[in-house]
Amino acid sequence: MNRQFEFRELVLRYFLAAVIMVITGCGKGSIASPVGDAQAARNEPGTLALVGYNYTDRYIDSFSVDGQGGGNINVSSPDSGGGGIVCCVLYQPGPKPKTVTVRWQSDACYYRQPSSYSNEVYNTLHSFYKEKKVVVTETTSGKGEYMEVHFYPDDSVQVVVTKELSAPRLSLSKERNDQSDFPRCPNDKKPAE
Repeated sequence: MNRQFEFRELVLRYFLAAVIMVITGCGKGSIASPVGDAQAARNEPGTLALVGYNYTDRYIDSFSVDGQGGGNINVSSPDSGGGGIVCCVLYQPGPKPKTVTVRWQSDACYYRQPSSYSNEVYNTLHSFYKEKKVVVTETTSGKGEYMEVHFYPDDSVQVVVTKELSAPRLSLSKERNDQSDFPRCPNDKKPAE
């Protein structure tokens, strides 16, 4: 893919996400509007659009912030963080550093599972998750619009409330090894919880 096509695709993704936010009530002027200046001054909760940035070498099938789903995030490219915008996450700003719990799929394996309706056997994905408490950085005084979750190759995670979407923080090589092909589970059975 050439860079011009990738840029157009990125712009189209953000445009479609903005349209979805307006339709689902996360846009400006809706009942569930992002945290406004008056709300922020009173430390009242509001909603933010949630977006993930994946700098790891593995697809993240799902992630959440304080139990609020963030969807899936592809492996980033040199000019894209790999994720899209999901509406919405409830957030309450405040003068003290706020801590949130981020949970994400960190690995997985496939096992064989017989169908309960036929004689067929299917490959089923079993996901493994990690969870971390993360201090939220607020880059805006007053009105925030986005909560960005940045997943780094060393398993560190940063959560940032911003007014505008950020560019990816790392520009990783497109040719790096994507390790999203998950292996078979031991003994081809579902791992114990």
